[in-house]
Amino acid sequence: MSCSENSLLAAAMISSFQIDNPPKCMPQKSQGNTWLFCISWEQRKLGEICQVTMGQSPDGSTYSETPSDYILVQGNADLKDGWVFPRVWTTQKTKTAEAGDLIMSVRAPAGAMGKTAYNVVLGRGVAGIKGNEFIYQSLVKMDSDGYWKKLAAGSTFESINSDAVNGAELVVPQDIVEQNRIGDFFASIDDLITLHQREQMMMVI
Repeated sequence: MSCSENSLLAAAMISSFQIDNPPKCMPQKSQGNTWLFCISWEQRKLGEICQVTMGQSPDGSTYSETPSDYILVQGNADLKDGWVFPRVWTTQKTKTAEAGDLIMSVRAPAGAMGKTAYNVVLGRGVAGIKGNEFIYQSLVKMDSDGYWKKLAAGSTFESINSDAVNGAELVVPQDIVEQNRIGDFFASIDDLITLHQREQMMMVI
């Protein structure tokens, strides 16, 4: 099972996590009165909770397969095991994403997700998303559920535009601390599965 498949497994658990973990309530005092404050989940559009940057390809004459000024991410071919894998560089900076951002393929296969450990230039085949681990796992699940394929159905070339990405609806905890806690939980599952796979490979060797 690959790292991306690990994420699919973890993301598939989000729905059950929501069911098994109802709103968390805690007492809050205000002006001498005690109120019961509940951390609830809400439906939000991706563009409302994350900064989304749609890619713009540099001029083709600036491309190089020799490491130069900027790593260029053009599409799913530049992602390996869920991470940006540098293979093309450019001397022209257009739209960018920073190390730690999420990367979404917006052309075939539309909706495929990854992350970047580098500052990169975004080509027209991808979008950069400033989101946490919870957002990443949620988007992976949307892709595995066929959400983006339904939007792209009927088009000659499978692709999704800025309105579709920004308008994608997610169910998220209102509390950012809770988002991070859940995201970290699923990330730890990814890590454990990867470690187990490596141990199995060593036993085979």
